[in-house]
Amino acid sequence: MDFPALTRTGAMAFFSDYGKNIHNPQGILYWTGKAKAKARINATIGSARGPESAVYPEGGEREITLCTPLIHSFFNGLETEEIFPYTPETGTPAFRSAWKKWVLARAGDEYERLERQLHPPILTPGITAAISIAARMFVDPGRSLITADRRWENYDHVLERNLGIRITDFPLYDGGDLNVAGLVSVIQRVWLEQDNAVVLLNFPNNPTGFCPSAAAGRRLVDALDRLAEGSDKRLVVLFDDAYESYVYDPAAMQSSLFYLCRPRTNLLPVKLDGVTKELLWYGARAGTITLARPDEWLSGDDADTLASEIDNKFAGVNRGLFSNNSTVTQSVATKAMEQMERLVVERQRTFELLKERYQTLKEELGTMETDLLTVEPFQGGFFCFVTLRPESGLRATDVANHLLDEHGIGTVPFDGDNMNGLRIAFCSVDSADLPELCRRLAETVNELAEKGQAHG
Repeated sequence: MDFPALTRTGAMAFFSDYGKNIHNPQGILYWTGKAKAKARINATIGSARGPESAVYPEGGEREITLCTPLIHSFFNGLETEEIFPYTPETGTPAFRSAWKKWVLARAGDEYERLERQLHPPILTPGITAAISIAARMFVDPGRSLITADRRWENYDHVLERNLGIRITDFPLYDGGDLNVAGLVSVIQRVWLEQDNAVVLLNFPNNPTGFCPSAAAGRRLVDALDRLAEGSDKRLVVLFDDAYESYVYDPAAMQSSLFYLCRPRTNLLPVKLDGVTKELLWYGARAGTITLARPDEWLSGDDADTLASEIDNKFAGVNRGLFSNNSTVTQSVATKAMEQMERLVVERQRTFELLKERYQTLKEELGTMETDLLTVEPFQGGFFCFVTLRPESGLRATDVANHLLDEHGIGTVPFDGDNMNGLRIAFCSVDSADLPELCRRLAETVNELAEKGQAHG
């Protein structure tokens, strides 16, 4: 299949070999879409349809997607067509429009620019799928993707084990803030090996809760812009914004760096977020991929064609992986976002509770009676991370097992090449339990270290 607008604008060059070759075949969903607009007798749809009276004794002759009234009864206020039909591969137009407005609500001074540049968000089954699909579309197997040495362990699983992508990492911190120079250096190194560099950034960070300061965030955006301006190589920046709305320190960046990162013909910012944390609906499994397109792609006759070609590419990968997403999730989320002010006010209650736990945990970590732990910088998110100092001689997995077996306290250990410590998910712990958690953690580390020294 030809993609003339992607080719003419140079946008095609951003894609991996997979991304260049993928397209949405003119199969069942293609012909179903055409038939909806033109057919008098429609024999394309692979879902049972018929008169409402066929399943609702009191119903009329209106044609619906046939369903069981029992299941419908659990979705008070939704019509059958908001629950039961298949959905387009990239998401319903209503959801995509609503999510674009949701993203733009945080754009501040960049609103006018981004309203023009944002491609309609592409729906995926959760942010994990958004990460996987974006990586697949922009990075060839065996090539490098750049991310921090402090990262969600699922990055390695998704990128290396499932996609065969090589992770090239950079040290996240420089003096307690974002290591801008370190990231720039790694991008330049990767550019020596490949024409496209792809960076994956996650703030607030999972597992650490780290957010860059406002000044460091601005330095990074400026550095990326200068890199792109001074090179004919291409740069894709993926912003994993799962926890964007949960920043508790006023000195930290309060929203995603995506909003400040201006697209160029060789710099493509991509936002990865979704319903999961933004709407506090973990089981919804609705993530999105939102591209910010440079103005050069939007001028002239290519703009509409380019948009449809981008949709075709992502529809093709979605069709091949999971076909399409949940209709009812999109319907409910769309209706909720139509009442955005109420939604934000109600979510704020959870934010305030998490902020209280964050502040309590900060205080308690500062009073722990041990010199064998380092609390890494954290300004937001749902987690913090404590690193075991080398002189402790301990492995994080052993500490986590002891905490769980002896004290009934669950944490997540990270022990690998770059990390040896525990992730503490304060999002799920009452403030009243945080002092005991910190006390038991210090006791466990001291006790296990003393035993190790005695046996040594």
